[in-house]
Amino acid sequence: MSGRLHGKVAIITGGASGIGAAMVTRFAAEGARVLFTDLASQQTAAESLARNLGNAVIFRVGDVTSASDCNHAVSTACELFGPPTVLVNNAGTAIVGGVEELSEDDWDRQFDVNVKSVYLMCRPVVPLMRKAGGGSIINIASESAFIAFPMHPAYCASKAAVLHLSRSLGVRYAADRIRVNALCPGTIDTPLYRSFLSKQADPDAVHKMVLAMHPLGLGTPEDIASAALYLASDESRYVTAAPMHVDGGSTAM
Repeated sequence: MSGRLHGKVAIITGGASGIGAAMVTRFAAEGARVLFTDLASQQTAAESLARNLGNAVIFRVGDVTSASDCNHAVSTACELFGPPTVLVNNAGTAIVGGVEELSEDDWDRQFDVNVKSVYLMCRPVVPLMRKAGGGSIINIASESAFIAFPMHPAYCASKAAVLHLSRSLGVRYAADRIRVNALCPGTIDTPLYRSFLSKQADPDAVHKMVLAMHPLGLGTPEDIASAALYLASDESRYVTAAPMHVDGGSTAM
């Protein structure tokens, strides 16, 4: 690797599997020191990933809907590596069901994990980045911020919120040289996607429908990690408050 993140300290939420694990791996390979978080249920996989990547990567159990857990992750990164210069708000969930089927708890959970977590992580990180002279915050939005998928309106609404929150933060903190962007993946072949398919009455039919919406087919976690690497690096120093589509052409359909 070329060391494009040499000297940077990154925090990545939801890093135990899928897109998160690909970003942890790629960032470490490019020279970053990385702290990543995930739920206790993912601890075995997360600790194995951290162990395989060496001393520049550490894992901490954390729930992104908990302010104390978010604060602890940031303080731990500062203690072990120094103040974060990259934050990737990757943790997310997709709750399937129309507004008639979703419970109020389901709705709240969708927004707590996908949207409130961005606020909870940015709140302690922004002052540290300001003091350090800048940084990059990458919020994982989705093609669903632009496409109205009928099977999960709460997810679509939450990702649209992530997109506009990123725009607002990007404008607000530009003077501090803190860049904030929304990375918008298409449908990526991850455990989350497979879990979604498993809950469908006809998984094969749904999969074919999803494939038809993406001219380049399904993406891989590594595709998103490559885009995140660009946004985390100094190569994107003139990019802020922007959506970055990495969707195989879905939003052009």
